[in-house]
Parts: sequence; C-alpha cells; structure tokens
Amino acid sequence: MISYEKNKEQIDPLIESLKRKVKIRDLESDFTENDYIDEIIDAISAVNERRNFVITSEKIFDEKYSSLIVQLALFSMAKMGAEGETSHSENGISRGYSGASSYPESLLSEVKPLAKGV
Repeated sequence: MISYEKNKEQIDPLIESLKRKVKIRDLESDFTENDYIDEIIDAISAVNERRNFVITSEKIFDEKYSSLIVQLALFSMAKMGAEGETSHSENGISRGYSGASSYPESLLSEVKPLAKGV
C-alpha cells in the first residue's frame, strides 16, 4: 500500500491537478482532502498493477503516467454513486459506462506493461 505521508511530494501535485479538473468540470465539490488522496492513490495502484511497476523508495509511479492517473481518479469520482453499474437511467436521463469497473479499459489500455522478471 502506498503511504501518503511518506510520498507526499510526489502525490500532492497530482492532487492539485485533480482538484483543478474537478472544478473545471463542475463536479460536486463535497470531496474532502482525504477523498482526493484516496482516489489518487487508487489510480496510482491501478496504473502500477497494469504496468508491473515496482515501487522504490525514490519512485512510487512512472511520472509519464501522471496525467493518466489524474484522469482515472476523475473518472472514478464522476462515477461515485453508480459503482458497479454499466448504465443508469433516472428522470429521463441515461448514462452509459464502458464497464462496471472503477476505470474504463480505454484509459487503462494506455498503460504499457513492463516485462516481468523471472
């Protein structure tokens, strides 16, 4: 598990970027600082898992995926309340999601896996 306190320097710029994007998209901003931290850490974990990235004391993720991590966190936050759904209709408004997972495969497919060591 990634520790926010130990990796604050690397995570904080991602959180600030996420906050800006949330405000631009006018999502409900009832999110707490811990909500932002949790979403970023979950997105980092998803990218690292897909990439087969091994966390070191210097690096908790490959920085070329910073913007993708923010996009994944934003997608997850926008889908809050509809977790596990592939579509949703309410009051004549229909939403469709690319899958029931937290992150769409179309975004995760941008992650290029590293070769696994034997």
